[in-house]
Amino acid sequence: MSDRLKVLILIRRFDKTYPKHKPKMDMIRAIEEYADVYYWHQNGDIHDILTKLNIVPDFIFHYDIAWDKYALAPNITGLDQIDIPKGCFVIDLHWNNKKRAAYFTKNKIDLIFSVSKYPFLATFPKFEDKMRWLPWSVDPNVIKDWKQEKNIDYLLMGLVYSDDPSLKLRVKSQKGRYAFRDAVLKRMKDEPGFVFYPHPGHFAKGARLRINERYAKELNRSKIFFTCGSTNKTGGFAVLKFFEAPGCHTLLLAEPNRDIEDLGFQDGVNYVACNRTDFYEKAQYYLENEAEREKITKAGYKFIHEHHTNQVRAKQFITFVTDYLTEKQA
Repeated sequence: MSDRLKVLILIRRFDKTYPKHKPKMDMIRAIEEYADVYYWHQNGDIHDILTKLNIVPDFIFHYDIAWDKYALAPNITGLDQIDIPKGCFVIDLHWNNKKRAAYFTKNKIDLIFSVSKYPFLATFPKFEDKMRWLPWSVDPNVIKDWKQEKNIDYLLMGLVYSDDPSLKLRVKSQKGRYAFRDAVLKRMKDEPGFVFYPHPGHFAKGARLRINERYAKELNRSKIFFTCGSTNKTGGFAVLKFFEAPGCHTLLLAEPNRDIEDLGFQDGVNYVACNRTDFYEKAQYYLENEAEREKITKAGYKFIHEHHTNQVRAKQFITFVTDYLTEKQA
């Protein structure tokens, strides 16, 4: 008999629908190393699901219910009618927070795992006792030093807002959501050595799409990478790029926020903090001062691979669940 936790995960196969988001599925699959994991991908009633799977899990984990037609997780009914402890995942706080709060309450959710800390607490203060912080993490088999030639001086990737038609953006962010990235693009777009790859769209597919290993190698080619956390009135948090860039042995220049500080990001030690007014000067300085750049780059790489891999995060998830179950039984 296995003494490992039995965890039922209710999640869509969004890694197939949205191949760009495979790293997020890989983070969840890492839990399999430390627990007996069962999956359910379709809409349904939890009583029927448990009968069909013929299991009684120790814990049920419902992935993020956000967006139209339950894009990331199936629509599950009956959760409020079972005694099995259950948790859910919260990624994007831009989604309908009234619906989220109603979901937490109606389904008697025991634990709420959130990729953000301070933004979540500012948005849902009354659920603080249920919140467990589970930030993004990386697969060290993909996010690593690929030993690529460092032939990109400055790199920016992802969602931005711009009215410049020459950029040919297929997908634009909401104006102001990534204001730091917007400022970087506006200032750097004609700078020698600067490369920008726009967001390809969530449904984008194809061999030339910069995802997974190809994406990691592009990061690894760059000397300096810019990013910021998604922001709303609650502030920014650690988007996946905060972990991916230093994890690919690239110097991260980023707009700081309280979440990354609590995660162990230290300005001038394992990344460089900057803002919309000083990023250009700092980028030029670290491009020209290779020894300092390399020192921080190496520290950032070590930091990510010691503290923010999928295996580390999976162990944290198991600890959160185990501690809760122990307290419940006491």
